[in-house]
Amino acid sequence: MKPWRLYLTGIVTGVLLLTLAMLVCDILKIHPLSTTPAADGVYDLTRVVETYVDKYYWKNETTDKKFAEYAAKGMVAALGDQFSAFLTYDELNQVKTHNDGEYIGIGVTISTMPSTGEKIVSDVNKDSPAERAGFKKGDVIIGFDGESTEKMTVDDIILKIREKSGQKHVIKVSRTDQSGKKTELDLTVIPESIVNKSVSYRMLKDKIGYVCIESFDRETPKQFNKSIDELEKQGMKSVIFDLRDNPGGVLTAVLSMLDRLLPEGTLLTETRKGQKDMVYKSTAKERLDKPMVILINGGSASGAEAFAGALHERAGAKLVGETTYGKGIVQAIFRLPDELGAVKLTTGEYLLPNGTHIHGKGLTPDVELAYTGEKENKGTDSDNQLAKALEIIS
Repeated sequence: MKPWRLYLTGIVTGVLLLTLAMLVCDILKIHPLSTTPAADGVYDLTRVVETYVDKYYWKNETTDKKFAEYAAKGMVAALGDQFSAFLTYDELNQVKTHNDGEYIGIGVTISTMPSTGEKIVSDVNKDSPAERAGFKKGDVIIGFDGESTEKMTVDDIILKIREKSGQKHVIKVSRTDQSGKKTELDLTVIPESIVNKSVSYRMLKDKIGYVCIESFDRETPKQFNKSIDELEKQGMKSVIFDLRDNPGGVLTAVLSMLDRLLPEGTLLTETRKGQKDMVYKSTAKERLDKPMVILINGGSASGAEAFAGALHERAGAKLVGETTYGKGIVQAIFRLPDELGAVKLTTGEYLLPNGTHIHGKGLTPDVELAYTGEKENKGTDSDNQLAKALEIIS
C-alpha cells in the first residue's frame, strides 16, 4: 500500500474509533471528569508551591500522599467551619471505631505530653487486657515489640495495637515510683474486642435512679435500656440523668433512647440543604412516666443537648447546672473511593420538638448552679449539683 493511502487509512480508522468510543460513553452514561474554576485554581496553586518545596526545602521527608491529604484538609478548612474536616483513611477508621462503641484494643488511654513528647498511659480500664497485663496510670510507653516508640505518634501505637485481635504484643514502659526511681518493664498484652462503657447507673435514696451517660455511640442504647430496666425492677420512682461533659455522638443513638422514654410525638427535626425537613418521631412502644431531672454543663454538647432539650420540652424534665455548649448542627461523613478517606461536612441543623434553635445559644438550666468540687468527685455524695438535683426531684 502506498504511504499516502496508509496515512489516510490511519486517520479514518482513528475517527471511527473516536466516534465509536463517544457513542459507547453516551449509551453507558460515562462522561469524563469535569473540573471547576475552584479545582483548577487549587491545582495551579499547589503545583507552584510544590515546585518551590522541591527546589528549596532542605529536607525531603513528606510523601506525595501526605501533600495531597493536607491540601484536601486545607480546602475544607477554608469553609471556616470547625466541625467540617477532611479525614484521612486512618482518621476515618478512628471515627468509625469511636462511633461504633466497640473496638479491638487493650483498654488504655494514651496521651502525649506536650513538653516532652512522651506517650503517657493516662487511664487504664477496669477488667481490661491492659489491667490484667499490669499497666498502671502514669506509665510511659517507650517500646513496642522491640521497636522504640520515640518517633511514633499515639495514632501509630493505636494502629499497631488494633491491627489484629488475639496477637500478642510486648510493650515496654518506664514506671516511676513514689521515691522518683524509674524502672523499665516489658508487659505482654493481647488485644481483644472491647465495648466502650458509656452508661453507668445506681439507685440513690428514696428510690431515685441515677443514670450517667458519658457519650452516645451505637452501643449506648443497649446499655441505657439495661440501666432503665434494672432500676425499674428495683422500684425506681424518679430519675436523674447526668449529661455533664457529654460531647454527643451518634444521632440514631440519641433518638433510640428518647424513644424509650417519651410517648408518641416529635423527638427532633433535622433541616438539610435543598431537602425536605426530616421529622423524627417516637414509636410510643415504651415510655417512662416518672419525674426527671437532668444535670448539664458547658461540656454537654450536640446529642447531649438534643437529649436534654427533648426531655425538657416533652416530659417537663428540670435542667440543673450550667448553660450547655450550644451545638445544634448536624454533620455527615461522605466516604471517598479507593481508601482516600472521607469528607465530614456540616449538612444542616436540628430543632427541638417545639422548633427551638439551640445552635450558638445552648440550653439554659432551670436551676443555675456552678460545680464546686473536684472533677473526679462528680456523681458522688460531695457533688453539689447532684445534691441540688436530689433536692428538686424529692
